[in-house]
Amino acid sequence: MRNTFRAFLRPKRNFLLAALLLSSPAVLTTTKMSSIAGAAPPPKTIVFAVSAESGEGSMDAIVIVEGKQLRHPYTDEQKDAQKSFGEKYFASGKVYRLIFGGGENGTVKLDKWSEGCNNIHAQVTASTPAKLGGKVMALATNSEALGKRESSRRAPTDTERAAVLTLMKSIYRQRRTPASLIAGIKVTNLTATDLDGDGQFEFVGSFTLAAKNKFERDLFLIAKPQGTAMRGEFVKFQAYQPPPEQYLYSIDFVDQLDLDGDGVGEVFAQQGGFDGYAYLILKKAGGRWKEVYDQIGDAC
Repeated sequence: MRNTFRAFLRPKRNFLLAALLLSSPAVLTTTKMSSIAGAAPPPKTIVFAVSAESGEGSMDAIVIVEGKQLRHPYTDEQKDAQKSFGEKYFASGKVYRLIFGGGENGTVKLDKWSEGCNNIHAQVTASTPAKLGGKVMALATNSEALGKRESSRRAPTDTERAAVLTLMKSIYRQRRTPASLIAGIKVTNLTATDLDGDGQFEFVGSFTLAAKNKFERDLFLIAKPQGTAMRGEFVKFQAYQPPPEQYLYSIDFVDQLDLDGDGVGEVFAQQGGFDGYAYLILKKAGGRWKEVYDQIGDAC
């Protein structure tokens, strides 16, 4: 059968190992949690993505968190599993905690759910002071334990923004972007958030440069202040020729949430693809960020 998750991505983008991830859980650390024989299984902890357009909220399931392991709620081919999941977790009237900036910042109430092309989606009503819409997204969870830190997410100051843009331009130049194109770089989103709870904000940004010379150039960046400048802690630069349909593979920040209790929030992101999109989770370990999980959002 067609692997829909792999199909909407460009064949050469092997970093999203969908077949592997859909058959085995991702592990946040090398330490696996042991189970006690005969004990009742703990309730599933689920994290969702929340977005809004024209005032209407929608929600997708991203991941099931089991101790140190990240599991997929279902695959795009498991229609019965999708239906069972929708009936249980997307039932009308259910209320989940909304996470914005790594901490609780309101609630989402389930209105209804429906089938998409290869996934299910919920329609929700969000009650939050956060201004959701466009590229400003959030998370939600049924867990009472996750997201207990104070919410920390805001727009950067003018000084912070200027420092990030200086770093961004240097990255584009290092990737052989013609000087004449630098001025055309667009800031898709730039967010300040405290990822490690130290009171100092990190910056997560998405940038695009249209394919005027046949190459789209996208950048997803996690940056940390270093004096008056910024240091790139995670740099995902993509240069590619979009297909005739003009689908782009840019990556956008969803939010952050500490899943394993190590004090550092995992970064959730959404990546576009061929007539679809996926969710990514990045974790910082040993001082370095890396992608540890992906899950289909939908693909038609």
